[in-house]
Amino acid sequence: TPYIEIEFRDAPKKRIKRNLSLNCDENANETRCCRYPLTVDFEKFGWDWIIAPKRYEASYCAGECMLSFLPKYEHTHVMQLSTSAIPCCSPKKMSSIKLLYFDMSYNVIYSTIPNMVVEKCSCS
Repeated sequence: TPYIEIEFRDAPKKRIKRNLSLNCDENANETRCCRYPLTVDFEKFGWDWIIAPKRYEASYCAGECMLSFLPKYEHTHVMQLSTSAIPCCSPKKMSSIKLLYFDMSYNVIYSTIPNMVVEKCSCS
């Protein structure tokens, strides 16, 4: 006689980290700390020594850091309570870009430039 055997197992529980970093656009009515788009165009700067990329998405942080939001560092919270210092909206995570450019001797250089793109913003 055919039979079927069934075994139940609990799936491993994985915690998902909340992303408290906000991404906004120019038309957003958001007042909290937020990451906004910003395109850096090297040609508009007149930087003809950069071969590639000619432009890239850099992003920037802007907005209010109210007392109700916990800052990135506990030290900032203590400073808020003991002085008139307030936290500011600033980059929390940055990434690099790869750049192809001419050096002073007109050699072609391929380099990784760190901290050129804002990935996340936070109050600090």
